[in-house]
Amino acid sequence: MKDYVFLLGRPGCGKSFVYENILKGLKIKVRRLDDFPVLKELLDKDKEFKRHLMKEGGFEVTDFTIVDEALRVIDGMLPAVRAENDIVFVEFARDSYLSAFKNFSAETFKTSLLVYIFCPFDVCLARNRKRFEDKKGNALDDHIVPTDLMMSYYKNDDIEKIYLENKAELREFMPADYFVLDNSKNSVDYNFSRFDALMKKIK
Repeated sequence: MKDYVFLLGRPGCGKSFVYENILKGLKIKVRRLDDFPVLKELLDKDKEFKRHLMKEGGFEVTDFTIVDEALRVIDGMLPAVRAENDIVFVEFARDSYLSAFKNFSAETFKTSLLVYIFCPFDVCLARNRKRFEDKKGNALDDHIVPTDLMMSYYKNDDIEKIYLENKAELREFMPADYFVLDNSKNSVDYNFSRFDALMKKIK
């Protein structure tokens, strides 16, 4: 069984949905670490707004060194959290996962599964807005990423580029065992064979 499962993909791709469905197939103790609360805590200390702006009911990072800082905080938390749980899920989105991975130790990746959720940008953009408007009372999942940040920082990412152009190159790119779920249509992979294959990877 994996110690850590990373759920990766731009906002609105379906990371929370995947997590909820994975839980249905696990009868063990798990913990979910999303970088949003960590990032928010760091930004709450930015009283003079030197590292972020408030916009559209959410926040927009302007100093991107803080997104690496948030991941280093999470990596530091992982051993203690894992000691109290069977699996720890780690969730975040970045434009450069190559850079993001450098914030985690090699030890972390030895027992990790990286799950990248592919979903077209226009679908993610619409979902990002809808989840904020349809608030379900889950502060972790109900937040919005401002539209201009979606259009700039989150419009493209390096894993998606490789996935679309030459999937074989992902073997060299990923620092750990990995799996790609295609959510370009309504949950097709979550309900059929690919999701079953993912569950086998985790277990």
